[in-house]
Amino acid sequence: MTAFITQTLGSYIAEEALARVPSDVFDKSKLCLLDSLGCLFGGRQLPTAGMLKNLRVNSQVAPSSGGPVSGCAEPAAAAFVKATLINALDFDDIYEKGHPGATVIAAALSVAEHTKSSGTEFLEAVIIGYEVSCRVGISLAHVQPRKAIHGHGTWQIFGAAAAAARLMRLDAGRAAHAIAIAAANAPVASVMKTVYGDAPSMAKNNFGMAAQMGVLAARLAAAGYEGPLDVFEGETGFWRMAGADECRFDKLTKGLGAAYEILRVGFKPFSCCRLILSSVQASRDVIRMAGIDPADGLHAKMIVTAPPIVCEPPFSKVRPRDMWAAQFSAPHAIAMAVFGVEPGPDWFVDDWLHDEIAGRFQDSIELRPHTSHASPRGAHAASAWLRLRDGQSFERHVDVAEGEASNPMPKSALEGKFLRLASPVVGDSGACEAIDNVYALDKAGSLRTLLRVLVS
Repeated sequence: MTAFITQTLGSYIAEEALARVPSDVFDKSKLCLLDSLGCLFGGRQLPTAGMLKNLRVNSQVAPSSGGPVSGCAEPAAAAFVKATLINALDFDDIYEKGHPGATVIAAALSVAEHTKSSGTEFLEAVIIGYEVSCRVGISLAHVQPRKAIHGHGTWQIFGAAAAAARLMRLDAGRAAHAIAIAAANAPVASVMKTVYGDAPSMAKNNFGMAAQMGVLAARLAAAGYEGPLDVFEGETGFWRMAGADECRFDKLTKGLGAAYEILRVGFKPFSCCRLILSSVQASRDVIRMAGIDPADGLHAKMIVTAPPIVCEPPFSKVRPRDMWAAQFSAPHAIAMAVFGVEPGPDWFVDDWLHDEIAGRFQDSIELRPHTSHASPRGAHAASAWLRLRDGQSFERHVDVAEGEASNPMPKSALEGKFLRLASPVVGDSGACEAIDNVYALDKAGSLRTLLRVLVS
């Protein structure tokens, strides 16, 4: 009898081992953790963090490996908070679609705190979470050029469920039910309203609920609760629930445990939507080529040629009035980059959101869609053309933005990003200690040292 897809995934969750994982996958898992932790520290500097404090409920929960742990938030609620903060700046990792680390890392950190997991067990859960989440994501095919139903949290719930199931040491059968329960309780695909609607909001990708429900799905499965094991199969499968036009079933399990999707994960150099990274990079570079101060008003015009979606709202919005609109605004992101503002929380402070000089620079940007005959190599390729008032002109084209997996950010740059985000929260020494702890995690008997830095 052929196994259901949930059962194949359940077996993978229960059986994957760090000892058989290729070294590049092992190394990448640490970088994914480092990037998500940096974004978590960045999110803790935002007003949103204060709003979420009430969800951090102190309780005693009996972990699967021993006695109760006191002073820790209930893991599902803790996962909601962490996932929301990791994604809050839109600075978190990127994949073919979505930001898988927000839900995987949030769930793994929250559950590991209770299960007293070792560093090796934690990294195994992270790798497993990425593989399951990403594979479900890329299996959801949209034939229409512009989707009516769209949402990453809808499928990223599976990364949270898989990571939690592994850390809770569920067997293959229980892990399969965790995936099935997650499918039946996934958040609705709401991005066309929460991001592409008239007013982008802090609800955004709904990663908080995806992480919370993923953890809860694993806990329910551990308690004996059951889900529909055939949830992926057939014309009424999960892909229909998620609003996809079809399901590429081979993407779900082909090469599972041999070909690793985590290697196709990238890291952002700018705190804005992935769709506009190339536009931001090209614009920053062309200003540098011209050697001008953007505040001086020496340029007559800047034309940015970008994918058509970037030339439409909300991405074309000039002078956004809050951070949720700003992180999807190409003109705002371009202005922050060319004015040399450090990516992260500083991009969204009121002083910059309402700065008149930066606003006038945004007004000078003309967004033009790629023409039908253009064939850039990168899906999000962009060009920036700058003309100065003295008649000089400069042009810069970016096929693949720095930070994409095919044009990776140097390790030193990723570490620099982490230090900039973490130091305001834990100090320079605490941030350096966190980096050391991440790199040595496979040798750590527990996550206690790393978790201590996170709560300081």
